[in-house]
Amino acid sequence: MTPIYLQRGALHSALSADLRSAGNVLRQGAHATPASFLLHELQQPRAYLGIGHNDESLDQRFDRLIGETLAEQTQDLSDCLLIVASTSLDINDLEAQVAREGGFRAEHSTTLDLLARTLQQRWGFADAFTLNTACTSAANGLLYGARMLAAGLYERVLVLAFETPSAIAQQGFGALALTSPSGVYRPFHPERDGLILGEAYAATLLAREPGTAPLARLLGGFSACDTSNLTTTREDGSHIDWVMREALRSAGATAEQIALVKLHGTATGANDRAESNGVRLLFGAALPHLCVLKPWLGHTLGACGLSETLLLLENLDHLPGLDYADEALLPLNGAPLAIEPGSLLLANFFGFGGNNASLVLQGCAGETP
Repeated sequence: MTPIYLQRGALHSALSADLRSAGNVLRQGAHATPASFLLHELQQPRAYLGIGHNDESLDQRFDRLIGETLAEQTQDLSDCLLIVASTSLDINDLEAQVAREGGFRAEHSTTLDLLARTLQQRWGFADAFTLNTACTSAANGLLYGARMLAAGLYERVLVLAFETPSAIAQQGFGALALTSPSGVYRPFHPERDGLILGEAYAATLLAREPGTAPLARLLGGFSACDTSNLTTTREDGSHIDWVMREALRSAGATAEQIALVKLHGTATGANDRAESNGVRLLFGAALPHLCVLKPWLGHTLGACGLSETLLLLENLDHLPGLDYADEALLPLNGAPLAIEPGSLLLANFFGFGGNNASLVLQGCAGETP
């Protein structure tokens, strides 16, 4: 795969309203204070990592993130593709409309591309489309954007990923007994009890050239659907192992060159088992450094492929340790971890429905064009 640069990025998450501040919070090992929602079936509360009170509308937030990401390159976007990656898309708008009008009617439905087309027209992007592959949406957005650039179809690609608070997602994951009753997010802990959903809005600009201060190079990646199950992937880790190997092959890299694996780590039983087995199949006993980021961001579903990637790249010199590392199914770091500049990273994202994706990245700290 032709290496593609992540030139800049923007993130608004439970940690902070911008990427730099979120990185500073992560360096301190601090956690956002969760809100909660009521799980209707059980009449029990569940934690939710939202962004807190904010006066911005969704359109205003999108415009702010796009503006921050494009910086001085906003004048002519006729060479720039927009990819909108999300699982929620227009669901929260529909939920608000249904609440206002006392029920859902067929005419409330909208085309899923409406949001992308609206942003395209407002900003002048060359083209735009939406992408929803569950939790791999943003990771696949990065891969598709990179392929478009490599094919010479566009000069730039802006990937916008978001996950809004949605009653459908909150109640759906709760009904499947996937949300944590304890409100303690512990991926790979033997007594993990589920995930905590999170809200996030993220954007990055992809290009063949590094720009003035690139975040990373996307060297390769791979995405595929495991059709052995309707909802999840094989717990023996074989499909995850294969996806990671194909990602490495596309990047011209080997497992021995990987300095860090950013694990998907949902803290659900089947997913953590599958990823643990897949990582051990690929690396054997010579495991690289491992990290998880969902305890700080929450599970941002369709946005996690970008929200976690940006936070990872912002904090390669200081990734916080986990207080339960000694008990984890995989050897996670108990103390803060620093990764050498220029090291190869493998970032995993595994989606509900069995779509699995891995990205091979190289941090660009200190690189000049």
